[in-house]
Amino acid sequence: MIGFVSLVVGLSLLPAADAASGPARVGKRLADFSLQTLDGRTVQLSDYRGRTVLINAWATWCPPCRREMPDLHALYLRYQSSGVELLALNAGESPDLVQEYIQQSGFTFPVLLDPGAKVLNQLGIHDYPTTILVDPQGVVQVLHIGLLTPAAMDTELIPHLP
Repeated sequence: MIGFVSLVVGLSLLPAADAASGPARVGKRLADFSLQTLDGRTVQLSDYRGRTVLINAWATWCPPCRREMPDLHALYLRYQSSGVELLALNAGESPDLVQEYIQQSGFTFPVLLDPGAKVLNQLGIHDYPTTILVDPQGVVQVLHIGLLTPAAMDTELIPHLP
């Protein structure tokens, strides 16, 4: 079973040329990344500057990921009008498989495809699920590795949401 860790981590959402590369770490800048959505749009993390962003690393083969997604979706729906965005970064699965799971589940948040989990690896994410909360100034407030329960959402995420 994957444990969890909550950390306060520094993050700046800067253009890739100005940001450090490598894994997310306390006090380090996180390189901007660019991935495609399920509908083929290309988005960058920096597109969401000024908004609170939840980044969730997940896969369909991951039981804790599948277990927490309905709760993350409910949180997203509740706070979306307040400027909260949820970016679900899929860990290298086929677009067809991911699309089928998302449609069957009725999730409406943006899903980003990370072929070969290259971006996730660059961010130092190797355990699933992992959730990162970034405030509107680009500072990571929470890094949670493992299942994010509703109780953990209440204590770790909601205090940082607008």
